[in-house]
Amino acid sequence: MQSMNFMAGINIGGYEVREFPDKIVEDLKQTPINWIRVHLLPNRHLSEKSDTSYLTYLDGINYLCRNGYNIIAPLEVGVEENTGTVWSYHLDKFIEESYFDAECASKQISKIIEEHHRQVIFGVENEIDFKSWILQSFPGIGWRKSFITWAIQALDVNLKYRRLKNILKGILDTNSGAKTMTNVNAEDPRVFVDSIRNELKKRSPVLKKHSIELDDIYEKLIDWDWHTELKEIKKRLDVDYVGLDNYSNYIKKYPARGSETGGKITEAASLSGKQVLNAEFGYTTYRRFLRDRFFTFLGRPSASEMQRQFFENSLRSIENSPSIGTFPWVLLRYRPVPPNDPPNPKQECCFGLIQEDKEGEWKTMPSFTYYLEWLTRRLESQRS
Repeated sequence: MQSMNFMAGINIGGYEVREFPDKIVEDLKQTPINWIRVHLLPNRHLSEKSDTSYLTYLDGINYLCRNGYNIIAPLEVGVEENTGTVWSYHLDKFIEESYFDAECASKQISKIIEEHHRQVIFGVENEIDFKSWILQSFPGIGWRKSFITWAIQALDVNLKYRRLKNILKGILDTNSGAKTMTNVNAEDPRVFVDSIRNELKKRSPVLKKHSIELDDIYEKLIDWDWHTELKEIKKRLDVDYVGLDNYSNYIKKYPARGSETGGKITEAASLSGKQVLNAEFGYTTYRRFLRDRFFTFLGRPSASEMQRQFFENSLRSIENSPSIGTFPWVLLRYRPVPPNDPPNPKQECCFGLIQEDKEGEWKTMPSFTYYLEWLTRRLESQRS
């Protein structure tokens, strides 16, 4: 297995790529970053403009490539903004159509990549593990709608991989030899089980209509962890790379973690038999007012300082791992995406490494400065 050069990367939202790619290039041009993972990329709407921009998503990708950036393009991410609401009685049709939508999108993106002599890796879905598909279809979050559709796919591993294989085939049929990846959220599902138990109980009637018992979900949340998913990827999905997502402080903000990240990468490479990159990792600076006051009273660091500590812990551990690239979440996250529709949970607005303050001024977070310094050292050591 031939190793590639270390990928100095960053995650950028598809909305930002379409709305102001010039700002992205301006923010990145003096940095060592040369890979951009565009997520969420609405691959079914690549030619769509907005009321505030004359550009399309393809225009944004073209601008980034023209300015020297390589792209990771996750296709067919099952959020409502991309696929619309997928009803359970249309599930078979949706799974089959995933092939054609992946084929069309990869063809359009590949044309841009080739024109500018850049590199591309196509992502096959996003966070394919059981926990993510359940949580992200959950009422109140609802990134994947409807809940029951994604619950059915999450529970039926054969159904899930049938969809993923269709996406992969759609990419490769039109781009023979294209590089591909998929990614898994490497957090212990037990952290989430208790917090969602009561909400899941409210969904019990609709689950029973589809012959799904709550105990089935609870059992699989515990038993079907990211280790199991990596073994399934090795058997079922012939991608080139695996991305690991690490959000160890998503729920509990203190103390700042991250030192376990490198060990997970090492384990993931062993379990999957593939090269592994850190596709997502981050720490939100969002705090409720009372929690912020309480932390201040206890003498704990500010949210931005703890974000920096998380990055320091994570990156130090990655140095001793076989990771082939780092993609923090996320460069910019300063406004609701899409406009006027605040994401839920609110933490999502505060992962940005460049954030807009209340006065409309852009502020570079200490974690981003640290990341750029770390990348410079990492790439220099690779060259030597």
